[in-house]
Amino acid sequence: MRVWSTDDVRGRERFSFWNDAVCDAFLKVRTECHEPDGFEGRISSVAAGPLLVNHVTSQTHVVRRSRASVSADNSDHFHVNLHMGGACVLTQGDRQQQPAIGECLFFDSTRPFDLNFPTAMSLTSFIVPRAMILARAADAVDAVALPLSHSGAGALFTAFARTLAATADRLSPAEVAQASEIFVDLLALALGATRGEGLRESVRQARFQHVCQHIRARLSDPALSLNDVAQAAGLAPRTLQTLFRGEGTTFSDYVLEQRLLLADRQLTAGYRRSLTELAYSVGFGDLSYFSRAFRRRFGVTARERRAMMQKL
Repeated sequence: MRVWSTDDVRGRERFSFWNDAVCDAFLKVRTECHEPDGFEGRISSVAAGPLLVNHVTSQTHVVRRSRASVSADNSDHFHVNLHMGGACVLTQGDRQQQPAIGECLFFDSTRPFDLNFPTAMSLTSFIVPRAMILARAADAVDAVALPLSHSGAGALFTAFARTLAATADRLSPAEVAQASEIFVDLLALALGATRGEGLRESVRQARFQHVCQHIRARLSDPALSLNDVAQAAGLAPRTLQTLFRGEGTTFSDYVLEQRLLLADRQLTAGYRRSLTELAYSVGFGDLSYFSRAFRRRFGVTARERRAMMQKL
């Protein structure tokens, strides 16, 4: 076992030591800290067959893996961080993940990433040769920074990772070899489930955005109905209702909100025709209803909004 600790390092040198320790134990990165003097941190590292298991505790700081860092070394690993205490935010590519205690982060050493620890934290990081995972899950990179499922394969992997973290330094060589294979097999299963969930969510979001575009294009039609939109989108009305429930709203509430926002934008831009014409132009068939809805939404009447814009 190797250990890096700031305990025997002088206060002003501690964070510089910590940066070197992280690079030595993991890979080339840059660490940042608002209050580096007196920084406290500890890493203990044990080999578990082809895996490296690092236990880390530290005060608040940020770890950045830049493009320059990626180019400067040849690390070719995936990392699985089992979050044990404090807070953490992982950013890789266009994704961001903030795990709860007991959850795992999955990320890729061959691409830039940030790990932000806004509080004191503790974690166990498994460093896994990239080839081991790709042999079992060829598109594992598609699952970086996605949360593992809390059930099924995701729960099974997390439970095994927690056990391996606690026992890796006490296993025999034969036990370690077998445990590392089981770890990667379960990880591949969990990543497969994660990618499936991510794909389903992407499809759902794309479908929802398509529906919303169709609605916004037809806001001026007072007869716009759920059945019309469902037919145009090739969906069953019940499926369309489910899409909106998944976004915390309903079809009717969404249409009303978009019509009111459109009316407000037109007033803000200096709409000069009558308020009756404005109401009809954004799909309201009743001026009284439009007036009440506008006031509920914006806290002022449409007439007052127009007057406010004219004074500017």
